[in-house]
Amino acid sequence: MHLHQGEIVELAVRRSAVNISEISRKMKVNRRSIYNWFRRHSLKIEIICEIGYIINHDFSQEFPDQFVEGGFAIAQGFVEENKELTGHLNSAHFWMNKYIVLLEKYNALLSGESLDSENLTIVNYS
Repeated sequence: MHLHQGEIVELAVRRSAVNISEISRKMKVNRRSIYNWFRRHSLKIEIICEIGYIINHDFSQEFPDQFVEGGFAIAQGFVEENKELTGHLNSAHFWMNKYIVLLEKYNALLSGESLDSENLTIVNYS
């Protein structure tokens, strides 16, 4: 009997110590989405990687064509890059700094000054 990708991922999840509620929380999706993925014949590599990373499972054995070389290292790198970006975008500190930089640029433009974006210092050309 040949299992489809959703069933393979589901088996790995069920064998892991991580429950579906925890996976859904970490992936920021509802539990229903995860159950729907389990019924799909094919899944995006991103979903497989993220679930594998969360449950600490290397899916490169089950899906060798999608992982070509590197196996779990590819999945881990992919997930960490995406989490870092998402973490920054959801961070109040990230948006506060972005707002301050834009506000400083705006104020510099209004006063006829130029802003040195590298050092975030105002340079007056008058």
